[in-house]
Amino acid sequence: MIKYLTSFALVITTSFAGVIGGISMTVDNEPITLFEIQSYTQQNKVPTEEAVNRLIQRKIEEIEIRKQGIIASPYEVDKKMKEIAQQNGMTEAQFKKALVAEGHSEKRIRQDIEEKFKRDELYKKIVGSSLKKPDEEELQSFYDLHQSEFNMPTSVDVVEYISASKEALEAQQKQPMVNIPNIEVSQKTVALKTINPQLAQLLVQTPDGSFTPVLNLGKVAGMFFVQNKTGQENVSFAMAKQAIFARVMKSKEQAALIEYFEKKKSEANVKVIRRPN
Repeated sequence: MIKYLTSFALVITTSFAGVIGGISMTVDNEPITLFEIQSYTQQNKVPTEEAVNRLIQRKIEEIEIRKQGIIASPYEVDKKMKEIAQQNGMTEAQFKKALVAEGHSEKRIRQDIEEKFKRDELYKKIVGSSLKKPDEEELQSFYDLHQSEFNMPTSVDVVEYISASKEALEAQQKQPMVNIPNIEVSQKTVALKTINPQLAQLLVQTPDGSFTPVLNLGKVAGMFFVQNKTGQENVSFAMAKQAIFARVMKSKEQAALIEYFEKKKSEANVKVIRRPN
């Protein structure tokens, strides 16, 4: 028994010394290794100093996620996996098969989705209670300063799907090459000036080769498959208002996150053990 304990203690001491030798710094006692810094630098093609700053923020995010008890359930991961598959015009099974064919591990993809979900939830908590929505004057001012940036196509070629069954349309999204019963399908070229501004923005924002979400059209449901966008013209403030709101809010969110994490970095106990080369 004594021999076993002595040997075990020796193994722990030796291994621990090896780990310490690989640690570059700690953030509130959480380690960042030299290997992590080197890998991040190479994979993201950024200078070492920038890699270090990003990894410090990532570590702070991980600490905050744990403090706030943020988790990602298997249901949330499955839901996001299905959304990504649909965005790529695939069923979930097709998407997983494509990942394997490209050398990706489904387990690793699920881990990445889980980590992103938790970070997104953290960001929502950070900005949710502190952001003030822009008023009409602020939106108009933004439009006046960036008017040349608000161009949109004049028309969009779409395939329109109409059905009394929302579930049928959702099935069509998952299996675009299959003829689903009880769906009316028609090809159209939509002049954007002639339709509801919100629908026009939705069609513009939907990438070519993708479906819009299923929409409630009163007694029926509908969706569009966007094929191609043509023409270009400057749009009015009323037409661009939704996009302006999104851009202003995104700018406010980014500013709030930068301020939050800069404060957290200044408060964090960062100890440098060995500087990366």
